[in-house]
Amino acid sequence: MSRGVTVSAALIVKNEERFLPGCLDSLRGRVDEIIVVDTGSTDASPAIASAFGARVLHHVWRDDFSAARNVGLDAVTSDWVLYIDADERLSLPDGGVLGDYLSVDSIAATVRFRPKTGYTRYREPRLFRSDPRLRFSGRIHETIMPAAREIAAREGLAIARAMVDIDHLGYDDDQSHKHPRNLPLLEKSVQSNPDRVYYWHHLAETLAALGRTDEALAAAANGLAAAQRDPSPKQAADASLITQTVARLWLAAGRCPLALIDQALERVPDDYGLWFLRGRALIEAGHCDQAVDVARRLRAIDPDQLNDGLLAFDRQIFRDQACELAALASLRLNRRSEAAQWFAEAARLAPETPAYRIKALALSATAAKENHRVGGI
Repeated sequence: MSRGVTVSAALIVKNEERFLPGCLDSLRGRVDEIIVVDTGSTDASPAIASAFGARVLHHVWRDDFSAARNVGLDAVTSDWVLYIDADERLSLPDGGVLGDYLSVDSIAATVRFRPKTGYTRYREPRLFRSDPRLRFSGRIHETIMPAAREIAAREGLAIARAMVDIDHLGYDDDQSHKHPRNLPLLEKSVQSNPDRVYYWHHLAETLAALGRTDEALAAAANGLAAAQRDPSPKQAADASLITQTVARLWLAAGRCPLALIDQALERVPDDYGLWFLRGRALIEAGHCDQAVDVARRLRAIDPDQLNDGLLAFDRQIFRDQACELAALASLRLNRRSEAAQWFAEAARLAPETPAYRIKALALSATAAKENHRVGGI
């Protein structure tokens, strides 16, 4: 199909009949080969893959994502590999085929990845040359990047930025059913690779979701310490995610996270998720004017322009949630008219949330009564 660089899409699946057709349809006509490694499906996933013309391989699941993915890599016959999951969708904004977006002087490339519906995009490595030196490592959150960076440095090759989009749909649903599977894999992963900060982040998030707060905070502390040992941009971004987790837990417990947040923002000043949490913390600490300033800062950001960083953000923190933040701060300052205006703006941005409109109307009515009473004195 491709006139130049050829690309194989490689997937691992298990019981993905709900998502798989959409993924394969997004690949059809855009890649030269589709390889699906099935790890024990009891549904129609293998038949669906075959119907789309994919080459289906079978691999016994052994609690190791890398091992399963590497089975697919061994079968690739194209120049490059796209690794993608069944609950993801490929998009080529300028049309054509995926090979058109790849550079011959690069060893790997990132895509613009949306981790969840309603989020901004960030840069995620998903494309790389079909090269026996590039194989996945890690039981979970598997990656080829350590080997790719080593080859790039030794051979003068680039890690390119492909103008390719991938949307992830799987996180739109409740993820609690994955915690029992992920927890032992993460516990083994932090033991075998304690310097990888993202492992500690996901472990902390999983423990927090399971209600094991003290263990989550301990994992977070280990992750922040690992980031100190390796202050690379990726590690710093993952440490910032850990700080978000800790800040949320502290706020829920009535503990002020401002010092922790400010320290993290010195390293990653464009973590807008942390800025939003800083606004919440400022309200709790009684610094409501500063919280309004944070909300205004977030409202001034166009989330559509956030495509090339290392972090993704819920778009609502730049829209209705920023307005709600300013409204709550204004209420603490007893500025009811301002609060009403902020809630009205939130209602305009998120009409599906009636609470904003109700609060705006109630505060406007209260403010009008107060103004009338004052005027009548």
